[in-house]
Amino acid sequence: MPKVVMIAKNTYVWLDQLSKKYKRHIHRLDQIPDEELDQLAAWNFTALWFIGIWERSSASKKIKHISGNIDAVSSAYSLYDYVIASELGGEEAFENLKQRAWQRGIRIASDMVPNHTGIYSKWVVEKPDYFIQTSYPPYPSYSFTGPNLSDDDRVEVRIEDKYYSRQDAAVVFQRKDKYTGDVRYFYHGNDGTHMPWNDTAQLNLLLPEVRESLIQTIMHVARKFPIIRFDAAMTLAKKHYQRLWFPMPGTGGAIPSRSDYAMSRQDFDKAIPVEFWRELVDRINTEMPNTLLLAEAFWLMEGYFVRTLGMHRVYNSAFMHMLMKEENDKYHDLIKNTLDFNPEILKRYVNFMSNPDEETAVNQFGKGDKYFGVAMLMVTLPGLPMFGHGQIEGLSEKYGMEYKRAYYDESADEYLIHRHEYEIFPLTKKRYLFAEVINFNFYETYSDFGNSNPNVFAFTNMIGNEKVLVIYNNAYQECKGTINHSVPKAVAGNDGTNILNRVKVGDALQFKYDSKIFYICREHKTNLEHLFSGKDILDHGFYFYLKGYEYKIYWEFREVYDSTGIYSKLYYRLNGKGVHSISDAVKEHTLIPVHESFKELLDKKASEDFEAFCFSGSNTIEISDIEKDVLNKINNVINEINRLENIPLMNNELISELREDLNKFKNFNYFINNTAIDAKYLKPLSELTILNSNTEINHQILFVLDILKVLNRNFVHKAESENIFDRLWIDRLLHEFFNKQNHPQELKTRDISLIRCLSSKALLFSFLSDLTKVKSNKIKNHINETESTEKSKELLLISRLFESYLIRDYLNYNEYDGIYYYSKERFEYLLDWLFTLNCISFTWDNLKSTISTTKTSAKRTKPQKVDAKIQKKILEEIKSTYEFFSGLKKASEESGYKVDDLVKRYETNTAPQELKKNKKKKLSF
Repeated sequence: MPKVVMIAKNTYVWLDQLSKKYKRHIHRLDQIPDEELDQLAAWNFTALWFIGIWERSSASKKIKHISGNIDAVSSAYSLYDYVIASELGGEEAFENLKQRAWQRGIRIASDMVPNHTGIYSKWVVEKPDYFIQTSYPPYPSYSFTGPNLSDDDRVEVRIEDKYYSRQDAAVVFQRKDKYTGDVRYFYHGNDGTHMPWNDTAQLNLLLPEVRESLIQTIMHVARKFPIIRFDAAMTLAKKHYQRLWFPMPGTGGAIPSRSDYAMSRQDFDKAIPVEFWRELVDRINTEMPNTLLLAEAFWLMEGYFVRTLGMHRVYNSAFMHMLMKEENDKYHDLIKNTLDFNPEILKRYVNFMSNPDEETAVNQFGKGDKYFGVAMLMVTLPGLPMFGHGQIEGLSEKYGMEYKRAYYDESADEYLIHRHEYEIFPLTKKRYLFAEVINFNFYETYSDFGNSNPNVFAFTNMIGNEKVLVIYNNAYQECKGTINHSVPKAVAGNDGTNILNRVKVGDALQFKYDSKIFYICREHKTNLEHLFSGKDILDHGFYFYLKGYEYKIYWEFREVYDSTGIYSKLYYRLNGKGVHSISDAVKEHTLIPVHESFKELLDKKASEDFEAFCFSGSNTIEISDIEKDVLNKINNVINEINRLENIPLMNNELISELREDLNKFKNFNYFINNTAIDAKYLKPLSELTILNSNTEINHQILFVLDILKVLNRNFVHKAESENIFDRLWIDRLLHEFFNKQNHPQELKTRDISLIRCLSSKALLFSFLSDLTKVKSNKIKNHINETESTEKSKELLLISRLFESYLIRDYLNYNEYDGIYYYSKERFEYLLDWLFTLNCISFTWDNLKSTISTTKTSAKRTKPQKVDAKIQKKILEEIKSTYEFFSGLKKASEESGYKVDDLVKRYETNTAPQELKKNKKKKLSF
């Protein structure tokens, strides 16, 4: 199970927390909500370790209550028997949970404590010979007059009296057989480092029948649980078991009174000829090969448990302690020594940032970058990552083994959870890439002065075609340097013996030594892409810079061949900097000449010249006055586009169209400002976007819109999605342009989106004058196909708007519960612009016939006085156009900004009266 990612849960505490979270009583395993299992699966956990799932010894709870802790339950490691606790729902509830978890790819893991049982347990009652014992108290001062802690009528169990008064910590307890009167004194479990565990009874592994019963019990547990964790496993290693319980003569012993039971090494080895753990692992491997065994082993026994005893996984407490204390050089040495001796040991480690006996992860590592840097290492180094209870949520309380609930009033830290979801869990999903050691290489890093930096952890790994480079700085100080050669790693030679091998980081990542080959990869945390030269990295190594507690993970490598030299140029231009997309960066690089010409066109002077010619009101400025600047710059843009695109734009045609548009705007402005206006026309005129309170901003929009409209209309493309705006990334230029024009930030995105959609829909500028030619049959699910003559003008315009994905994007078109909506504000803003553009269009159609065609093009730009009849015709058309678009606004409001309801208003002839009147009018624009 190399890809296991495990999380621990203190069973009783978790059930209490779930009860509060879901506001219902949850006390059985089968009541754990599916939502919790779904969440763990979504976080890519594949193993769920339940601490305290077995039937506990009732004596443990009694001792704690008598001692004053009335809220405690029995210790999770003082067990009565290896059956699922009845209080948790027993076997039936467990099987329900197990099946639901497995459906989500989660294995259930459990604890075992082969070292001891509870002082009141099934074996204490039925197999009293299984325990280390004596027929008399080892110290005459011991007395056992306290309450009987047994629930079985056959035996009485008492701990030494001074435990309750806290005057002494006796090493034995009393067991009395009520039928025979036999009295024995069993030793408490003890690791020799602290006081005895006064609610436990120490098993005697010198007896073969005890060892066999333990193995059979473990096999029984393995049939239920595919993952088993052994608590305090190091106490049963022969070295320490003898030291604790049968010390060699003259050594004194680690546990009081046990020197009286001294035993020579020879006699001890005769009693236990094979390590208990070795025998167990071999039998499990043979009989139950799909079981994963984890050992909690300290006292520098980790390597022994893996190498000699064959344990599948072993606790690596050095990971937590050394990285928390920033003893980085020591952890460097641990990794290097392991790779030098046997790299396979690395993947046997269980790496963790907290465990039930230690302070919580947030109390040791905080909630900042250091925490996430070490958590990242935990899930990317070979081995088994193990998360503690409440670690993801940022809970700080350390839960005792006797806790039935959490005592701190803590809530989940949503920001911490979010960072896990963004930074850590995508890595756990890729555990297959990190779990193995066959392609794992670890690197020393060197500063520019050649000094090694032990604060930096750098390594590569690979599986199949997937490769990864991980770098982390476990220190507050920033650092920079180079990664090049790996540390020595033992690999099998041709003759079967191990040889030490070193590789370059470029070779580990399978880079090719070719100046025309580059590598694109993605950095995990920033989600930016980077471009690297394989030749440079093979020659000089990989250069890095890291802030304090910063990490970088480079993966998703892909190779590109630089046939044009563009990647080489981009490589030197980026100089190690990441970008959102290398493909986009390549395109951006090719667009530089086009963008530079656009920037010249859209500079402040060009905008001011446009304003002066079209809207100053002066009749003395000729088009030739701006032609040299604006039109020449447009010509430069066209030339650069022609160099880039296969189908060239026709310069003369574009310049001619732009010249006419400038005349159109100038004459419209002159007409409005030099015509006596009747009061009934004032309201429509005030709604023209180029005349309202936002005149200056809207003139800028019109300037840009017209240029792009002309370019887009002459730009030959196959589909709407290939419009010149998107193809040439015009939005980036417009953001810069409007920033320089001090365009309000909150309106900039809206107006750029408006320009994007309208610049590709030039026909909407004079929509109604071409109405009879339009056949709209593209709005699926909204209107039926009919001849355009059978549709209302409003319905045809709606059709033209919503058939365009560009306009739908602008309108924030969206579906909710089967209903299509659009933005009120954006729809009305679009109609305001269509009203203005249509007014400009039909006004020019009426005015240009009054200008003599015999005059020079320069002279023709001068607006002429218009006779009263044409004035009235234009003003009436402005008024009727205003009523048309106002009616659409009202209908839109009444439809609740729902597309279907808006369409139905015109399909069923239920439009407001003023709209019905508009439909009867002949609107010629």
